[in-house]
Amino acid sequence: MTFREVAIKNFKRNVRNFFSYFMCSAFAITIFFLYAALLFNKSIREGATEDVIQIVLMLSLVALTFFSMFFINYAHSSFIKARSKEFAIFMSLGMHKNDLQKIILLENLMISVSSLIAGIITGAVFSRLFQDVAIHLLDLQGVAYSLNAASFIVTAAVFTVIFAASQLISSIKVGKLDIADLMKDSRKQDNQAKASNTKLGLLGVGLVVASILFLIFISNAESLNTNPFMIITYVLMSFTGIYMVISHLGNTLITFLKNKKFYYRHILSITEINYKFNQNKRILFILSILSGMTIFLVASPFSLLQLSESIAERNKYDVEYISVAGVHVLEKSQLEQVLKTSAQPLKSVRETRFLNLRMNLEGDKYDILKTKPILSQDMYNTLTGEKVSVGAGEVLNIVTAWEPGTHGIGEGQKIQFTDGKQSFDYKVKASYHGNWFATASSYPASSGIVVNNEDYKNMESKVGAAATGTHYGIDFAGWKGTDGVIQKLKDTLDATDKDGSGKLFAVASKVDAYKALKKNYSLFVFVTSLIGVLFFVAGGMVLYFKQYTEIGNATIFFRKLYKIGISDKEIRSVVSAELFITFFVPLLLGSILGYSVIYLITHVMSGSDIAIEFMKNTTLVVAVYIVFQLSFFFITKRKYSREVVRKLTRAA
Repeated sequence: MTFREVAIKNFKRNVRNFFSYFMCSAFAITIFFLYAALLFNKSIREGATEDVIQIVLMLSLVALTFFSMFFINYAHSSFIKARSKEFAIFMSLGMHKNDLQKIILLENLMISVSSLIAGIITGAVFSRLFQDVAIHLLDLQGVAYSLNAASFIVTAAVFTVIFAASQLISSIKVGKLDIADLMKDSRKQDNQAKASNTKLGLLGVGLVVASILFLIFISNAESLNTNPFMIITYVLMSFTGIYMVISHLGNTLITFLKNKKFYYRHILSITEINYKFNQNKRILFILSILSGMTIFLVASPFSLLQLSESIAERNKYDVEYISVAGVHVLEKSQLEQVLKTSAQPLKSVRETRFLNLRMNLEGDKYDILKTKPILSQDMYNTLTGEKVSVGAGEVLNIVTAWEPGTHGIGEGQKIQFTDGKQSFDYKVKASYHGNWFATASSYPASSGIVVNNEDYKNMESKVGAAATGTHYGIDFAGWKGTDGVIQKLKDTLDATDKDGSGKLFAVASKVDAYKALKKNYSLFVFVTSLIGVLFFVAGGMVLYFKQYTEIGNATIFFRKLYKIGISDKEIRSVVSAELFITFFVPLLLGSILGYSVIYLITHVMSGSDIAIEFMKNTTLVVAVYIVFQLSFFFITKRKYSREVVRKLTRAA
């Protein structure tokens, strides 16, 4: 038998084991190609006026590249480890290490080439559907489907490098081992089970609970939820707690359960589960973090998409615009004439006057106009329903932007406002996210200012007419039917714009906000959903590969029990309990992490009022994740149990 025949026969004998590796590799390549084809579609690149589209697609490719590197290398290493005895036999029969490396090279070459071809072909077949959906969601006009050669080249290049790196790592490992090492390699544990202090498991649970309470505490305090030290502290507490739970909770539970009927009734299952936890704690920890991040990445845009209407309705008025410094000036009769064209009955028009002054702090770099809208204390309380109090010579900085932080205006700072002739000095009493009388998009400033009533009157009496502005808030019987009147209002205001400055003051509306949110969030859901599916599948397959590499040790373990009378049914019961815990503990811990991160982000982004809705939508994503995990659990359990029982029966 020639060397080539040995390699081919060896591959055929393990073809079932390689099939899962091939399918997951092809699936990863397919998804990568779909995004690459979309990114390199010339008409989409030219038709997409928003940079965020290109950025999201580019980041998706980068994320898929790093993930594929981890996943493919792990899968390949698992197969190599599981076949250590097989390679040792080859070497004992006279095969040189170089020949062994050639076998691995041929096998890897077969898998990599076939999966690359299958993945690219599948991606090319489905790319038209993928691009059509993307073009529809992004509302790109005049954009057509196309396949650019760059998408084929980049996909082939990226995965060729990944497969080559995986092959190189495996060859180096095999090249350093001798026959004795190879014989023992399949029996080595990733982490030797050690007698652990039972208190460490409880400490791990305590850290997880403490991290959740700590997160709730800092999330509800604006001065803390953007503090890097606090965020790092939470991450360290959470990650340490999760790792300690995985590493030590099994030993802790056994200590508490000993001398209990339940323990002796299920002693085999309990001890085997604890053994697996000690052996697999690193990969279980990694999968817990991966599950948490996957839930966050998928649930966040999904929740935002579901809440698009609710978020749009946070605008105080159906339609609003700013008139200031000669910009957007309409006569009352002109405005009335425009509003009469509405298909929805007009309810009210509210006019709010404010001061518009330049400030001296660096915070003005966050604002296009370098100015701030200013209200008196009573005006602010009346318009927002708040009950703030400001002393003489003090100001409140009310942050209106979604981004966290005070945007350059901190508590205790001295601040000066001017219209170019008159200047007014104040001290910042407080700076925080809060309600404002206008929608942030209608005025290009990151925050508004509230001053004492007397201070406001003093400024108003001294500044020029150009330093005052008017906000128009318009409500109709129903905002969803206001598209026509909004466009009419925009056209009328544009006609008054002589120098283009009116573009800085957008006409804000619930309709436009809703459309923009649906478009942007649809993009993110579109991008993250397939990546999420890949992560879901890969997480399950990592556990599948892990069990596959340990099937030899499991067979030896159960063979000893088989000789003293354990039944096939009992073996399947032990395997089922062991796999159930292994598959779902990372999902449980990852879900806790995912919920926590989403809770934090909603508060950081001033969305505490929709946090509950976020949690509900996150629960839907977790439910889908459970369905995926259940499918992998049942597939792995069936194959694993059948293989162990088959080997035991054949040996008997």
